[in-house]
Amino acid sequence: MALLTVNGKELQGKCTFRFDKLADKKYSAMDENGNETGGFHNIYLNLLQFSNKHLVAFWDCALDYLGKDKPSVEEIEGALEARFEEDGDTEKAFKEAFRAVDESAFFRRQAKNFWRDLEMMKETGADEEAKATNLKVYKMMTKAREELTA
Repeated sequence: MALLTVNGKELQGKCTFRFDKLADKKYSAMDENGNETGGFHNIYLNLLQFSNKHLVAFWDCALDYLGKDKPSVEEIEGALEARFEEDGDTEKAFKEAFRAVDESAFFRRQAKNFWRDLEMMKETGADEEAKATNLKVYKMMTKAREELTA
């Protein structure tokens, strides 16, 4: 369960329609080919890379269900900084956020599809160099997932 204490209140991050809508609205990105990647995909992928700004993005979306009581991004950042100091590291916060998305009923199918597509990527490429690069990326991503789910 992903929990964050903001302004003295312990809040649970939830994967909901509001999460998905806000992720697409604020956190979609363009890939190197000019294709738009959805907000869920962008957050999920960057949590695997331990991106602090995407941990903030996760919490921004995961607390959107609170409506008018939702903390600001600045309050979320402050709460995460305090948590990092308390924990002595960022690892626990990333593990909770990643697991919340990866294991949620709401995003389970999308996460499963992500890993299925990544599995296919390890054997594809236009030439040997591209295949080697894809295999390297695959290994890096699966190692990161192992770290986040351990």
